[in-house]
Amino acid sequence: MEVYHRLKTFARTGKRGRPKNPVKEPHPDLVYAQVVKEKAKGRLKSLTLRVLCGAERLQSLGLTISTSLIERLNLTLRQALAPLVRKTWSFCKDRVQLRRRVTFFHAFYNFARPHQSLRLPLPVQEAQGTGLFQSRWQPRTPGMAAGLTDHVWSFRHLLTVKFEPIHNQSISG
Repeated sequence: MEVYHRLKTFARTGKRGRPKNPVKEPHPDLVYAQVVKEKAKGRLKSLTLRVLCGAERLQSLGLTISTSLIERLNLTLRQALAPLVRKTWSFCKDRVQLRRRVTFFHAFYNFARPHQSLRLPLPVQEAQGTGLFQSRWQPRTPGMAAGLTDHVWSFRHLLTVKFEPIHNQSISG
């Protein structure tokens, strides 16, 4: 993707010949790491952590490599989108269609699907419902937690909302 690198251009030298072409270099804030698992007879034998880019930044922040969040995201995507499931017949031949599916699920996941870990407790006097099914929690989506919206979107709202192509813009709905 274009956000992970910068284009480095070179000044003209004044010498004869073609000028040096621009090259892509990693963004200075990028940290790219790899966890290599070595297995023997189905058991984990060793775990090697390799920082491929941004080791100084990782060390200066006092952080370590953890792939649990990205692995959780990968599992969530595989469970929600059939073409991403491993060893399946539902292969997607068209990249554009796959990108559209992933984009739609991304919007659904962040704006229309409340996450249990993000819910907030309701004050006792504001508990919703009656009888046995009284809710003590206010459902929240990642978009609500990030301050991008103030309510859980309905499926109809998700299908009809118009997104602006400008980055870093709040989404109101």
